[in-house]
Amino acid sequence: MNQSMFEIQAEFCKAMGNTARLQLLHILRDNPLSVTEICQETGLPQGTVSRQLTVLRRVGVVVSLRNGSTKIYAITDHKIVEVCDLVRTILVEQSTNALNRLSKHNE
Repeated sequence: MNQSMFEIQAEFCKAMGNTARLQLLHILRDNPLSVTEICQETGLPQGTVSRQLTVLRRVGVVVSLRNGSTKIYAITDHKIVEVCDLVRTILVEQSTNALNRLSKHNE
């Protein structure tokens, strides 16, 4: 692989390394929503939601679609949701394994 692919991947990972953005992706996983709907679901301020959606759009994770005068945001590829789910599964497993090791060590 050439260096530019790693740079693109690094930018993608940076975009995914933000709790608000991860929360937005979780909210958008099942259906496209407007900024107003996302704010209602998350409790995040409109400015924060708009800024974070801009970052996600810039790296190609979400796309904005027009529905009349309203912009609707959608995830571009459901595999992105699968990756987020996989990472959470790994983290839960690692946490469980660490607790089990600690428990065995204390016996």
